[in-house]
Amino acid sequence: MDHWRRYLFEGHSEAELREWACRLRLFRYFRAYGGHANDGDSLDVAIRYDGEAELVRLFARLGVQVRVFHEKPPQPTPGERYSADDFSAFPSLVSGTSWVEQPGHCTIFTKPVFIWCSNSTVKVSANPGSWTVSEAHVRAAEELEQEFASLGPMSVVDPPVDTEHYVCPKYYPDWGWK
Repeated sequence: MDHWRRYLFEGHSEAELREWACRLRLFRYFRAYGGHANDGDSLDVAIRYDGEAELVRLFARLGVQVRVFHEKPPQPTPGERYSADDFSAFPSLVSGTSWVEQPGHCTIFTKPVFIWCSNSTVKVSANPGSWTVSEAHVRAAEELEQEFASLGPMSVVDPPVDTEHYVCPKYYPDWGWK
């Protein structure tokens, strides 16, 4: 087995990852970059949006309590040192908006998730606060997918980021996808 496959199947067997892949339509297992990246495995779906108004509507569809500032809130000054408490008081804003706060850890459809937005995508992770993915996370993702289906069409980005670290049809086409 080559180095990549050994790493990919280090925490979960190939059979287990294939089984998860066959059960999920939207969420994708992400194998951490590892090394000094200080990241963990995750179970993600990315949804494309076009502009701030569409982002706010998407949050409403998902039941995310969105915070929109009417003026730019104080932000950290580059090069300035802050204590952890002082730094955490600054709201994280979605890039390209005037001024939508990143949802971060929240709940949608009674499930805890972590949501982070780029300029054009909303990434929902179904294993918030965990460096690993478990069967319980996969079951939660399945339930979230059922809720997403009831919302009507969404522009899902597959894979959420274009990398073989996501177990998805593009990089693993022979895995029996739905």
